[in-house]
Amino acid sequence: MKKQKRAVKSKEQLLFDMSAKKFESMKISACWIARNEEKNLPRSLESVKGVVDELIVVDTGSTDGTIDAARSLGAKVIETEWADDFSTPRNLALEHATGDWIVFLDADEYFPEGAAPNIRPSIRLAVQRRKIALLINLVNIDIDKGNELIDSTYLCRVFKSGLHYVGRIHEELRTAENKPVDKILAVPDNVMQIVHTGYSSGVNRDKAARNLRMLLAELDSSAEPERIYGYLAQCYNGLDDFENAEKYARLDIERGRRDSTFASSSHRILINILSSADVSRLDERLSEAERAVEDFPSMPEFRAELAECLAASGDYARAVREMKQALRHYENYKGMEPTTFDRSMANVADDRLEQWNKLIGGQNL
Repeated sequence: MKKQKRAVKSKEQLLFDMSAKKFESMKISACWIARNEEKNLPRSLESVKGVVDELIVVDTGSTDGTIDAARSLGAKVIETEWADDFSTPRNLALEHATGDWIVFLDADEYFPEGAAPNIRPSIRLAVQRRKIALLINLVNIDIDKGNELIDSTYLCRVFKSGLHYVGRIHEELRTAENKPVDKILAVPDNVMQIVHTGYSSGVNRDKAARNLRMLLAELDSSAEPERIYGYLAQCYNGLDDFENAEKYARLDIERGRRDSTFASSSHRILINILSSADVSRLDERLSEAERAVEDFPSMPEFRAELAECLAASGDYARAVREMKQALRHYENYKGMEPTTFDRSMANVADDRLEQWNKLIGGQNL
């Protein structure tokens, strides 16, 4: 019987196999900061257990069973005092982490079934493309309303060791040189997602009040106060202080378009405030809609808002053109920035087009 020839691997394939072995042995640390999270933390820990190599929890003063729950699941617990600053305990966790890469979750975040095993392959792809962090789709759900979807955004939750956090709240990752992290790989939604329950109805307003206190403290002391203008706008808006929400939204917008997750938030806040105002602010609303479209040309909701403003000003021909653009962008939207434009809004847009076309004599514009 003729002996079968063994397939000879190319140099590239051999390197690929060696790389695969290297990444299988790479160490990954998962980190959390927590305080009175005995209900949420176990689910978060369990979602990565068996996928990562160590679990590290920095507890900032729990009085419930958080510490015992963490230890029972194999986590190393570091206890520290809370100092009204989220970056400090996060960086303490990073100091204790021994992994080559870090997964950093909040206690009320977890990987849904089937997602965590994709962490290591995604890191491998990031390294091959010379990236140092992963941008992952974070889905906010309201557990008080039957896990109703609130919205989603992309956040950096997996990154190479050697980075650190800055900011009392809404903390940001920085390099050792204190520069923003920009070598980031976006992971497709069908590969990996993280679920977040922390914005559920029952806790949202309380969080806004707490966040505002911390943001105002940072505003007084920070060398980069502009970093938190958008966050201040969100907090004031959540607390129905629309005067201050508008003030900080405008300050944030004047900084210009930035490549950060949910960068369109201040535009949304300002548009909602101006849309609720009387007709005397229509010119401001139109101006803001035009600025939002300029900064985010592919966002369908901003095109639709501009169309509504133009129609209110009597410019139905241009309103029709902008609303058609909104619908085209809705059908083809693939941007990273979360869009709120859904099928129901598209149906409203269709109705508006029919009405406006009648007003301009049914012209095909």
